[in-house]
Amino acid sequence: MLALLYLTIIFIVGYQIVLRAFPWFIDIPNRQSLFGTPVNVPSWMIILPAAWLVGALTMNWLTFALADITRSTQTGSHVAVAAGGVISALMLWRCISWRLMIAPIGNWRDFISLEFVYLASALAMAAFIAWHTLSVENDMLLVGSSVWSDFGPHLAMIRSFSLGDNFPPQYPHFPEGNIRYHFMFQFLAATLELLGMRIDWAFNIPSILSLVSLFLLLYVLAVAITGRRSAGVLTGLFFIFRSSFAFFTYLNDNLANEDLWTSLWNVSLHIGKTEHENWGLWAQNVYANQRHFAFSISVLMLLLLSVLPLLQAMVVAQQDNQRGIRGKFTTAWLEKQAWWPENWQRALVLGLLLGAIGFWNGAVVITSLLILFILTFFCRHRGEFLIIAVLAVTLSLLQQHWFIGAGASAVKPSWFFGFLAETKTMTGTLAFYLELLGLFLPLFLIALFGTPKGVKALALAFISPLIFATLVSLTTDINANHKFIMIGVMLGNIIIAGLLGRFFDSRDHALTALAVAFSLLLTVTGWVDLKTLYNMNQNRYPIAVNDPITVWVRDNSQSRDVFLTDWAVLHPVQMAGRPIYYGWPYYAWSAGYDTDSRFQFVKGIYEAATEDELLKIVHETNIRYIVVDNAVRESKEYRVNEDVIGRTLPEVFRDDKENTRIFEVD
Repeated sequence: MLALLYLTIIFIVGYQIVLRAFPWFIDIPNRQSLFGTPVNVPSWMIILPAAWLVGALTMNWLTFALADITRSTQTGSHVAVAAGGVISALMLWRCISWRLMIAPIGNWRDFISLEFVYLASALAMAAFIAWHTLSVENDMLLVGSSVWSDFGPHLAMIRSFSLGDNFPPQYPHFPEGNIRYHFMFQFLAATLELLGMRIDWAFNIPSILSLVSLFLLLYVLAVAITGRRSAGVLTGLFFIFRSSFAFFTYLNDNLANEDLWTSLWNVSLHIGKTEHENWGLWAQNVYANQRHFAFSISVLMLLLLSVLPLLQAMVVAQQDNQRGIRGKFTTAWLEKQAWWPENWQRALVLGLLLGAIGFWNGAVVITSLLILFILTFFCRHRGEFLIIAVLAVTLSLLQQHWFIGAGASAVKPSWFFGFLAETKTMTGTLAFYLELLGLFLPLFLIALFGTPKGVKALALAFISPLIFATLVSLTTDINANHKFIMIGVMLGNIIIAGLLGRFFDSRDHALTALAVAFSLLLTVTGWVDLKTLYNMNQNRYPIAVNDPITVWVRDNSQSRDVFLTDWAVLHPVQMAGRPIYYGWPYYAWSAGYDTDSRFQFVKGIYEAATEDELLKIVHETNIRYIVVDNAVRESKEYRVNEDVIGRTLPEVFRDDKENTRIFEVD
């Protein structure tokens, strides 16, 4: 099966690139933590996720470039498989033996350990999140209710490549000749589907691999910072089960309810009193509906693991100066080593790596640059940070020019204090974060006492995305800032895990009990979130794999043909890989498109009073087909004049489903 071959090529190519271009990843188990203790993590916890991430980035960009040049996803993917197969074969041939090739991964006995249990747990969690929200059964694609709205653009984007040739890429919910939405992860899923993998597998397998990679790299980063395996496990636990006072607020509001525990067990809406918390904005559902998010954060983890030695070098230099080893105190900022790159290859490779995810998830690129900016003040060889930033920004701007156009931007920064706090004052915002994050903030501050300087510097860098999200809005939709906060909390949890890990490892019964209590308090809301995710997705939206509308559109229209429909989260037309002129407006609006102006054209077409009026507007919009169904007829936004459309344009398709009629524009 070509799709499985493609995945195999991803790992082989990624593995070989990591060995050659990222040798410092291999060296991580031999380092010391910021606390001066050995890191000593199994090599496979680094090699396997790094191979997936680097290989997927490399092969996906190669495939996309070939497809864009040929204007054909099929041609691009097949040429990429052929080229990747040859490259993989050459790489394997140069690795004298299979044993030599897999030697850095480690002995198979390394898998029988705490880390193996951690891996198995991460795999089970990732598989549950993926398959419980998307699967195919009895020729029906079942989409979980908690992800239905987000999967509108995701599935439409996948099909625009796997069943269409969406080149140059444009948004399937708002075709305008450009795309402001990050789509490269969806292109990876589309490639796998086109190569023969069923759509649920094509979307779920990369999602599972990415989320498991994030679990593994969070563990490695936590151990690399604290030197404690217990901190690695706790970091993974706190990552997937969020800290919040939502559980306790819920209990307080429902104490009089005799069926309190039954209602908790059957909860089908995310609990919490902060704005939009019922969306699952902070829960595991984020990784169910934003599948590309985990992949991009994993790249950030690789970046942080790579620059940790630069922070350690500064800490050592400051300690040496304070001890008078150099004879007199010299400010590290004035030394050549403070600025001159120690490893040019590292700086160049990391800049390319970060820049490559510009259209996988732009928020992670911005977060990475913000964290690196803070770390620059505490690290040696700062020139490396400058090189990384310049390369990443340059590549992001080139992609922006490529996909959006000259002079256009996907972000419009503006000052916006308070994020989603009901009262946007300092006190109101602090109260918002205490309710939202629970014990995270107080424990984060407590955990800083007695830690090395390097850890304090990291703590400031880790919390900076939360501060940024509180002060700045990058898009018209302030809700999008939740990604910055989630990353900041995810990284900040390492500091808390280090403290509780010391308690667990102390063998003091009182401290161990305290660590257990804090761990339960930090994660209890997250456990309710998981039950909510399970309950919500017991009800799933069915999409017929062979819907007659989808089949007809796929077989009788061209990839770039635009269909006018009622606004829809996911229309059968889009499942055939074709764009709709005006999809669900929130998607396009939040991406920065002018939805208000376009809707006037939609209203004008459906309400046209004469044939001439209809033809005039239709030709201005480049719409190729007009769909009239019950959703159009029952719309409260306009009153369709179906008779005029029927007299003016030929009817080319009719189906009993929703009494659907499709008219072709000559």
